[in-house]
Amino acid sequence: MLLHEAQARIKEDITQEQLDAIHPAYCLLDFNKDDFCKLVNAIGLDKWTAQAGQWARLADAKEQQDEKDRYMKAKLRLLELYGEAKELEDVVRHYDDQLDITKSMYTVEGVAE
Repeated sequence: MLLHEAQARIKEDITQEQLDAIHPAYCLLDFNKDDFCKLVNAIGLDKWTAQAGQWARLADAKEQQDEKDRYMKAKLRLLELYGEAKELEDVVRHYDDQLDITKSMYTVEGVAE
């Protein structure tokens, strides 16, 4: 949310520093601008800014959890891909072995394969 948007929606005068202090709460709660500003108006800007450190820590924790979730999904997908690659290699190896036997039947002398 931009400062001029917050100033239009919040009853109290709000500075950029105060907006920066409540921004993690805005991101975490995931409300639209109007609903979030109604909460700020109902509770009071001073109480929101007093809790700024806690909101920032919660935002950091959420970001770390999201990163861990992305890592675990990527790791599982990589294991799936390794398994699929192994299966494909086995199929190719099987047909390569069969083709080695029949290659001599279908090759023409002097022609590169």
